[in-house]
Amino acid sequence: MYLKALELQGFKSFPDKTVLTFDGDITAVVGPNGSGKSNIADAIRWVMGEQSTKALRGGRMEDVIFNGTQQRKPMGYAEVSLILDNAERKLPREEEEVMVTRRYYRSGESEYYINRSACRLRDIHELFMDTGMGRGGYALIGQGQIDDILSTRGPDRRNIFEEVAGISRFRHRKEEAERKLARTEENLLRVGDKISELELQVEPLRTQAEKARVFLTCRDELRALEISVWLEQLERLRAGNRKLLSDFEQAERQRDETAAEQERLYAEVEKLSERMRRQDLETETLRCQVAALDERIRERESARAVMESQARNSRENAQRLHQELDQQEERAESVAGQIARHQTRLNEIQAAWEERERALVERREMVRQAERSAGELAEEMRVLLEKDALHTATSAEARSLLSALAAAEQERLDRDTALNRQRQENRERLGETEKESVRRIKELEEAREQCLSLKNTVEGYRLRLEGRQRKLDRLSGQANQLAMDENNLHSRIHMLSEMEKLYEGYMKSVRTVMQAAERGQLSGIHGPVAGLLRTQDQYAVAIEIALGGAKQNIVVEREEDGKAAIQYLKRREGGRATFLPLTTLRPNRLREQGVEQQPGFVGVACDLIRFEERYQAVFARLLGNVVIAENMDAAIGIARAFRYRFRIVTLDGQVLNPGGSMTGGSVSRSGGILSRAGELERLRGQAEELKERHFALRSEVEQAERETRAAAYEMETAQEQKRELDDRVLKLEGLLGQTKILLQTQREAEEAFRQELELLGQRGRQLEEETRRARARITELEGE
Repeated sequence: MYLKALELQGFKSFPDKTVLTFDGDITAVVGPNGSGKSNIADAIRWVMGEQSTKALRGGRMEDVIFNGTQQRKPMGYAEVSLILDNAERKLPREEEEVMVTRRYYRSGESEYYINRSACRLRDIHELFMDTGMGRGGYALIGQGQIDDILSTRGPDRRNIFEEVAGISRFRHRKEEAERKLARTEENLLRVGDKISELELQVEPLRTQAEKARVFLTCRDELRALEISVWLEQLERLRAGNRKLLSDFEQAERQRDETAAEQERLYAEVEKLSERMRRQDLETETLRCQVAALDERIRERESARAVMESQARNSRENAQRLHQELDQQEERAESVAGQIARHQTRLNEIQAAWEERERALVERREMVRQAERSAGELAEEMRVLLEKDALHTATSAEARSLLSALAAAEQERLDRDTALNRQRQENRERLGETEKESVRRIKELEEAREQCLSLKNTVEGYRLRLEGRQRKLDRLSGQANQLAMDENNLHSRIHMLSEMEKLYEGYMKSVRTVMQAAERGQLSGIHGPVAGLLRTQDQYAVAIEIALGGAKQNIVVEREEDGKAAIQYLKRREGGRATFLPLTTLRPNRLREQGVEQQPGFVGVACDLIRFEERYQAVFARLLGNVVIAENMDAAIGIARAFRYRFRIVTLDGQVLNPGGSMTGGSVSRSGGILSRAGELERLRGQAEELKERHFALRSEVEQAERETRAAAYEMETAQEQKRELDDRVLKLEGLLGQTKILLQTQREAEEAFRQELELLGQRGRQLEEETRRARARITELEGE
């Protein structure tokens, strides 16, 4: 025998199902600290029935269940299966492979299985006895246990030696037998005490029995008196019945008159109903018109609300556009003002330039005149020098304007660079936001898929829980019904047993003799004939009719016993009875041949009953020459064929006597002594069967309860996971909404940057044009 495999699920550090296969050449399990080596040893110790949490390195048994991490949820149960090779039959099982399983739930319930069949912890302990793997065995020795074994007391060390020697099973059985003997001795002591106590109660009970017999006599008299009272009440009821018939006839007459009046009222009601229907039609027409007007009013109100909403939106849009236009106009006025100032300045420079052009033409003319006149030339030279100074000042002013235009262009370039940088940063943020949006959309879709999958899982768990709950309800209902049937059956059995015990249905003399025999006052009394036989229900009526009054005859051992019983009846005035001594009776068997071939023949009466062998002569004497037939026709046919020489009884209790006389009529099938005895025997068999069924059904109910609890726990776990996923979906939806708002804001900023850059581009082109004209003017001035 060796360990083949170990299956773990939910045990300590093994949340997932883990299967460890051990071949014959494995001698050790190695690994770093914290890898779970000790948990494997604890699992083997635990599955073999270890109950000490200290030996399992825990504070309570719930610590063996995986407690969860930040990434995984805790498990609801722990399960370990130990698979052993049993080819050598070291374990007392016929299977080649033995699998021992233990399962523990957080609710504190434990389950044990051997080869997937539910068992007790005691069965597992007994399975591993004498194998060295049981409780206190040497198969599992932990750290520090060797020193404990060497230093332990002699009796404790002896347990290990007995386990090694293979006698622990017998010691266990011996201890169990000694405990049973001790319990038996205690029970015997209690029985002795009970007997002593009951012996003290015998005499008072005898007095009570006498009182009970007086009570029974008074009860019989009471029944006779009650019958008289019932007859008197019956007569009074008959008189009352006649009066009621008279009242009934009068009530019928009143009913006819009332019916006629009712018909007249019905006719008037019909007329009123017709008027009401016409008024209802008119009311319905008016109601339809009102409803149409209401519908038109609602349509108009809806249209007005839509128009008001559109107008409100239009006002808001117009206000927003006015604000934007005002901002644009302010920016445009600022730029236009600068352009207008520069243009004015350029116009002034252009006018000065034109004036200098005219002056230059005049000066040239004057130069030509100066050639004619030197004096005039000198004067003109002075004038020209003044104009040249003025020209120089104009050129400086143009250069100043060019510098201003260059500064404006630099400002525009700086603003353009800043806007481009901000636009680039905004684009980067926009890209990151779009990526974040895509990632969150993907996470949201995955979470929704997981939520949908988990919803389907929860639905599956719910359906399984409902199925198991229905199964549990059905089994519980069946168990309750069986319990009720069992209680009813036991009540019926108790009642019939009490009737048997009190000899209900027997004559007073028979009851007196049997009660005296039970008290030990008479000996050799076997009992009445009806109490010494059993038969099937289908033959009970026929056998009881065949016995007739003989069923109350009392069977005794000897003639002296019958004589003593007769003397006892005489002394007690208990009536008369017939006694059948076993030593004097001779059997009386049917001698006719060929009766069994007759149509409708069932059998000879003594062959259709069950009794003890020593009563063979009694029942052969009473029923040996009585034939049982199926029905009256078959009985008549058999009687004619054999010339009415023996007694014939049908299954329904009709009798053909020897000589041709017939006895018959209705017979109760459930009130006879034999029927009662047969019913009692049948009910006891049914009670045993119901008890077995009830026990099996209780096992199924317990299994269904465990399955229902397991399914409920699984569904609660799945629902908790679904709630967490729902919260995550809501959180992701909120984050996605924020991301969309941020994305929209960044896109609007991108559009604003684009528009402002376009305006700066237009402004740059205007400044370039103004700069070009200013430079051209300066070039012209410098050329002059």
